[in-house]
Amino acid sequence: MPTADMQFKREDLNPCTIKFEVTCTADQVKSGYDRAYKGFAKQMRVPGFRPGTAPKAMVKKLVDPQQVTNAAAEEIIGQALKDLLTAEKIQPHDSPAVNILKIEEEEPVCEFTAKIPLKPQVELGDYKTLTVSRPNVEVSDKDVDEYLETLRQKSGKREVVTERGATDGDMAVVNIRVDGEEGEGRNFMTVVGKTFPKLDKALEGMRAEEMKVETLEFPADFQEKDWAGKKEKVKVTLKSITTIQTPELDDDFAQNLQKDLKSLKSETLADLKAKVKDLLTRAREQMSQEYVNEALQQQLLDLSTVHVPDTMWESVASQRLRELEAEARQNGKTLEDYAKSNGMTLEEMIESWNHEAKIQVQRAVIAREIFALERLQLTNEDLNQSLIQMAMEYNVPAPQLLEYMQKNKSFQELEIRAVFKKVIDFLNSNATITAGEAAPAPKKVKASAKAADESGDSTDKPKKSPKKKAE
Repeated sequence: MPTADMQFKREDLNPCTIKFEVTCTADQVKSGYDRAYKGFAKQMRVPGFRPGTAPKAMVKKLVDPQQVTNAAAEEIIGQALKDLLTAEKIQPHDSPAVNILKIEEEEPVCEFTAKIPLKPQVELGDYKTLTVSRPNVEVSDKDVDEYLETLRQKSGKREVVTERGATDGDMAVVNIRVDGEEGEGRNFMTVVGKTFPKLDKALEGMRAEEMKVETLEFPADFQEKDWAGKKEKVKVTLKSITTIQTPELDDDFAQNLQKDLKSLKSETLADLKAKVKDLLTRAREQMSQEYVNEALQQQLLDLSTVHVPDTMWESVASQRLRELEAEARQNGKTLEDYAKSNGMTLEEMIESWNHEAKIQVQRAVIAREIFALERLQLTNEDLNQSLIQMAMEYNVPAPQLLEYMQKNKSFQELEIRAVFKKVIDFLNSNATITAGEAAPAPKKVKASAKAADESGDSTDKPKKSPKKKAE
């Protein structure tokens, strides 16, 4: 039980997060430092003393003061939290997030805050009656002719773009949220360069999962009637990019068709057009499916009530921001420079990523809940497919990635991806998916259903960084 004089203040931040502000007693601090010194003494060989018996004063001279402080903090805070949680009858869902405000050996004093994560709370909406309109994937003769022309510059492989920014002709899933509007924003499936000028300019050069703040002037005939003709400050998030790489129409073209692009080799122009049409259709079907997956997740989150501990989404957001900062440093910039280049202040960017991370975590919790309720099971095939997908994204051979996971016992992301895909497949099989309207003409984009509430990501598609984590 906590020492009678230990002071603490409890604040219930939400149904899944409790915050404590704690001031330890002098005895707790002294005891923690003593245990820290004894720990170091056991690791040291001091002439004339058996291991663990060297006097504190001697150990103090031989050990880095910061190492002592770190070890003492772990001892003091660990015991204080254990006592506090026992006294308050709290069962944490995961490790607390601790922030040390002050720790001194001489005073002695230790003050810290701790966020205690509780088990997520989920009230699922009816996930077996979701309805979504699938974008039309019909490919016209004009589309075929346009892409035949691109054979002069590009290869004939459909691929998800991760290593560069968006360019004209790329297919993209875009989320737009008007400043001050509740909810997740609205999703659009579009072709870069064929939306409207301001949005095309905003999308140009953006990478998958990147976000910007822009002021857009929506066309008067824009499909979202409440936005049509208006000028709004918005956050634009590029969810994913897909492109079709096709070969040049020169003397090497025939050779390439005989090697890497045998599937496009044709006896007549009519045959070639038919094959290109099939290629474009499959690319649009993939993007259409990604759009449907996104819409199903968004709709389900709108229908559900989900509470998650702050520590879960804060760790996801912090990880992403650390990665962005590392990327910025490699380019000789700061994180503030990166935010500014995307039309945001640093504070706005952090807020945006916090919002995105919370949604990701909530989605992951929903997926886990459905996986358990439906008694879904992962097979070796499910795990192998996820492994192959990860290996392709990280550009390493699958056996090498598996060896790394086995060596480090780090299978969490593999399992998360497999669970996510299993649940997404389940949602698709139970949803009512209707055919969408004809493919949008240039200068328009196709929109999804609106998000109704601001609910707060863990799994939009699991993210694509070898370092990540997502839960």
